Amino acid sequence: MAVDHKDIATLTPLFLNTVYKHFKNEVPDSNWDLKLHLGIIMLKSFLERSKHKTIEKQQKSLGKAYLPSGLSTLITKATIPETCRSQAEDIMAGLLSGQEEKVGWRWKEDPMKQNPLKGEWVESKTRKKFTNADRVILFIHGGAYFMGSAAQHRFLIQKVAKAGAARAFSFDYRLAPQSPFPAALVDTLAAYFYLTQPPADAGFEPISPKNIIIMGDSAGGGLALSTLLVLRDACLPQPAGAACWSPWVDLFHSLPSIFSNHATDYVPNGFVHKASPANPIKDYTNINDRLSRVQYYAFNSALTIPYVSPILAEDLGGLGEIFITCGNCERLRDESILFAHKAAKTHPNIFNVPRREGQRAYPPSKVSLNVFEAMPHVFQLFIFHPAAINAVKRTGDWIRKVIPEPVANDNKSDFDFPHRSFSCHSSASSASSASSHRSHNSYSSQHNHDVPIISPPSPTKITEEHTFSYEDEIDDEFSMFTNKHIDVKGNCRQTNYMLDEGTLREWISMLGKLPDFTKHPEFLEIKKI
Repeated sequence: MAVDHKDIATLTPLFLNTVYKHFKNEVPDSNWDLKLHLGIIMLKSFLERSKHKTIEKQQKSLGKAYLPSGLSTLITKATIPETCRSQAEDIMAGLLSGQEEKVGWRWKEDPMKQNPLKGEWVESKTRKKFTNADRVILFIHGGAYFMGSAAQHRFLIQKVAKAGAARAFSFDYRLAPQSPFPAALVDTLAAYFYLTQPPADAGFEPISPKNIIIMGDSAGGGLALSTLLVLRDACLPQPAGAACWSPWVDLFHSLPSIFSNHATDYVPNGFVHKASPANPIKDYTNINDRLSRVQYYAFNSALTIPYVSPILAEDLGGLGEIFITCGNCERLRDESILFAHKAAKTHPNIFNVPRREGQRAYPPSKVSLNVFEAMPHVFQLFIFHPAAINAVKRTGDWIRKVIPEPVANDNKSDFDFPHRSFSCHSSASSASSASSHRSHNSYSSQHNHDVPIISPPSPTKITEEHTFSYEDEIDDEFSMFTNKHIDVKGNCRQTNYMLDEGTLREWISMLGKLPDFTKHPEFLEIKKI
């Protein structure tokens, strides 16, 4: 990756100044060591300097950047056939029927589809020596939907795959703004179909959904949860679960931490770039121009669609098992916490959706929420830090738990999902259901059984601090919501903490609306480069 000389000129004095401030105890969070402090400040400055680059230039440079894999890691390239993408398009067309104007463009005519959908398998060469389970992680890279690649995230993918005794498949979905919503979601769905219904020459047998974990970081975490919603709404078999690191689920930036945690995170005040053919914002110094397209990923009219902002879905139940990790100091913290509560329906009087004629009601999703003290957005990137190492281990342990070792003489069908199935009867999904059943007739409707609503545990709140070692933690197998607050050394210092009803109601009232930027002018402030 070529390094811009302007970046070097800016980052060098910043590096020295950060070291000086650290030893003067001028640190945004007292728990940061020098390496973490430097990493966060340098990454934040690098992202803010995107203002003097075009989107195309940044995509090209970051797309080529990656750390070499170790000799113990096997990388196998793959191409997802267009038939998988066509099936995914049919399903999305059904789910988005009637919302074409909100989507804002003729997405099925995207010229970027001319480029093949590439992916790669990442696997430890010794994996089969340590497990008999065929665990597969479908990993979706982050990058605010407009940058990044599978290769760039390979250093993280190989670590979590090893921790989970799994092999991983990652892919390069189409990036915004050249290909806005639903292009990335269509490509993610196509990758899922590639695993479950591979072509004859793929080199592997069809993988049972119950052996798949969909995983992603940041925008990739949001895509993972959007994919769960699509599979649920289209009445298709769901994976064993989803693991999300700092998922981006609210594209309105509605909640308080987007402002309150600005000083302790590297996420900038929006991503803006120089004018270019791909950039929908022609003058980033013009506030009205910027507000006309808040996100590269989607037109403003599409931000309310739940497949864009998953937290806006009326009902987040019926999504199976979800593992969420976020940092207490990150700007997207509140949306991770609220999503977890809403999906698990921790407060039935707030989150239970009344059953209406023609609509489905879903049981609570089983959610494990892990909030790491003093950590920024996707802190696993700073893999040298003990908290990052611990977070990878916790994710791997959860993957092993959700997809356990096979039991001898287990005669269950590969496509049996008794604990994650539900009946689909609403007219809203009829078009997508018909399309999905035509395209995916290998999945029998015999697995769609009615599941009774499961009452979540009574809300509890720990008022005194408790300290638990990682090894001593015990998850309640039947609890639909588990929350852990983890310190910088990896110890769980507080567990099963639930937000009070008043805070949850206040946050819910903020959703679906852009913040009042007159109260936060710094969010749209343009720094001179």
